[in-house]
Order: sequence, then C-alpha cells, then structure tokens
Amino acid sequence: MSAPRRKVAALAASLSVCALAIAPATAAAGAIAPESPASSSADATQTMYWIGLVVSLVVIVGIAAALLRAVFKRGSDEDEPEHRTRGAASAQRRVGIGIGAVALVLFVVGIVFTERTSDVGASEADPISIEVTGQQWLWRYEYPEADDTSDGFSTDTPYSYYDLVIPVDTPITLNIGSTDVIHRWWVPALTRAVDAVPGARQSVTFTADEEGTYDGRSTEFSGPGYATMRTAVHVVSEDEYQAFLKERTADIKAARAAIQEKVDAGTAPGVALEEAGK
Repeated sequence: MSAPRRKVAALAASLSVCALAIAPATAAAGAIAPESPASSSADATQTMYWIGLVVSLVVIVGIAAALLRAVFKRGSDEDEPEHRTRGAASAQRRVGIGIGAVALVLFVVGIVFTERTSDVGASEADPISIEVTGQQWLWRYEYPEADDTSDGFSTDTPYSYYDLVIPVDTPITLNIGSTDVIHRWWVPALTRAVDAVPGARQSVTFTADEEGTYDGRSTEFSGPGYATMRTAVHVVSEDEYQAFLKERTADIKAARAAIQEKVDAGTAPGVALEEAGK
C-alpha cells in the first residue's frame, strides 16, 4: 500500500476510534440516549435500544481495529511489493458463522423484548380507557366521566387537546384512530409508537410509574403542519386526575350554557344572521 493511501486509511480508522471514545460521554449527556423510561413497557424498549447500540459499537470497533492492523502491518515493510490478497475460505466461513450467530441472537432478543413492551406492570387500580383521535395537526383525548358527578356536573364526556392527563400507577389503554390521514402517536418515555389509521382503532396499554410530564410527537409525515403535531402526557396523582376531569366537565358545561344563552337571546352569530335575513 502506498504512503498516501496508508495515511488516508489510518486517518479514517483513527477518526472512527475517536468517535467511539466520545460516544459514551455524549450518551451520558443525553444527546443519543433515549428519555428515561417511566413505565415497564418503555423500559423494555430502552433496554433493546442499548443492546442494539452496544452491538453496533462492537462491530464498528472490530472494523476499525482490523483496518488499523492491516494498515500498520502492511506499512512495516516498505520494500515488499504490493499485491492483491485473497481471503481464505476458512476465514470467510468463520466470519459468516459469527455474523449469522449475532443476527440470530439479536432476532431472539428482539422477540423477547417486543413481548415485554406490552407488559403493563402490577397495579391494583382499575384500568382506564381513553379515546385518542389524530387529525391534521393535533391530538384529541376523550376521557371517561369523573367518579363523582353528584355535585351537579353534566355527564358530558370530558376531553382535551394536545395535553393528556392520566393517573400514576394505573393501567391506561389508549384507543387510537384518525379522522383524515395516517398519524403516529408516540411518547418514548411511556410506551411504543402506535399508528393512527382512518376508520380503525389500535390500542396500546401501559402503566406510568412516575409522576411528571412526558413529551411525545407524531413520527408519520402527514402534511405541512406535521412538525407541530406534538403532545404532552401529564402523569398526576389519582386525586389530581379526578379533579381534572371534574374541572373539564364543568368548563364544557359552562361553555355550552353560554352558547345556549346567546342562541336563546338571538345574539349567537348564526342566529343573528338568520334573524337579520327575515
């Protein structure tokens, strides 16, 4: 190998090694590390992520080490003429068997951890089912009624946009659909991604084990407003969750009463136009 080629190969291998040395510090800083899981299903997803990352780094290190070895071994004898080398059949078989074994192990591990992503954890709380609807370009959440409606609140179903509020340590089932095109609901810290498909509902169940706010986004391109289609899941205590439901129900009741009052008085926009045309 000529000197310029050796220098280029050595530089490429050196840069690879330097990148690998920097990678752990970068991951610790959170640049490539996923968000800390807040549920058992998200924990399985993150474990699979780290397994894949470690295997990838080992492969890259092996390739860089082999390249450096070849470069410096070849460069140790400047007088030896250059000639084309051929790989031995036994070496090719060993490499092929090694790659096949790694692929098989990753396949099995992937199946195991994919099953674990559906683990909702142990909880004595009653499960809660929430309807999730994606549309260009926001998420709508429709909740079950509050436990206590004896204080005069209407039975109208509470709902919210963008923000999803759920109680901690409670199994949550999201029934996800769409009104227009395909979207994808995903909050990495809580559970796997789920497609929102028009005319169908797909469910995912998880149990958040830590209070806090967890950000999510749609990862399916759905038009020019796709980048703004985000969501935030607020995991709160059971009392805070029930208070939220009653507050939302009261707000809906008050808004509808205000509209009805304007309709009865003839001052609502549609009614006012109709009255003016008579």
